[in-house]
Amino acid sequence: MKSQFSIIRILAISKLARGICIFFLPFLLAQNCYYNPVVYDLLNPIKSEDQAAFLSLLGLVPRSFRITGQLMSNGSAVSEATVRVSGSNDSSASSTTDTSGRFQLNAPTGTVTLEVDHMGTVFKIELSITPPIAAIVSIENSTYSVINLEVYPSNAESPTYLELTFSMPYDGLQIDEFNFFGTVSSGFEFQFSEAIELPSDNDIWRAQNFIITPSLSFNSTAISGSTVDIMVDNGSYIPETDYYLTIMPGIKSTSGKSVKMTVIHFYVGALAL
Repeated sequence: MKSQFSIIRILAISKLARGICIFFLPFLLAQNCYYNPVVYDLLNPIKSEDQAAFLSLLGLVPRSFRITGQLMSNGSAVSEATVRVSGSNDSSASSTTDTSGRFQLNAPTGTVTLEVDHMGTVFKIELSITPPIAAIVSIENSTYSVINLEVYPSNAESPTYLELTFSMPYDGLQIDEFNFFGTVSSGFEFQFSEAIELPSDNDIWRAQNFIITPSLSFNSTAISGSTVDIMVDNGSYIPETDYYLTIMPGIKSTSGKSVKMTVIHFYVGALAL
């Protein structure tokens, strides 16, 4: 009899405990929602690299990317140079620069090393690729530079621009009293891959599309075919100053192509003018 009563008592307590759990379950979940796997993932998103890899498995982002840019040397486009991803034997991870110095190749995300061979001159370029951003970390050979670097999905159409093929001043130029007359003393010169669409007013067009900081005094602007010449008042240079020249996409070719916005950084040191 006592044993039967105990069993009945245990069953009653079990039902009561079950009822209490069911009643308090929503409150327990609410109080501990941080540990709910769904809520936890919302509050703690996967790191970008892991997330990109995870989403690629789901087909939501591309598995590979293409990088493109222009290889330049002292302001001139470098053609017929081999650029390839270090350590890769994939043909899509290698490219030969065209007449505008442009290369296009497949590359992984993260830190990427490119090996460049230009007529026997071999050097490395280290990039940081985090789509949609690609940035230059270092270049072993200071006579070379890369402009207009960008990254896009490997299955997307490659971008097409009116290319800058020669620039004086060029990115990284160091000007002093010894090289001033061999560089910018006669003004700025820019050459493009195609003939330039002529504007109605050259000076207004120059002010809108060649923006320099700090400012300089310009005398005149001439456009001939694919070449732009801008005369600069040499007395307006400020010694020991960094200059930033931004070339804007308002520059168009007669075929309708636009320049990709390009920033050229050059330095003017001590001058004896």
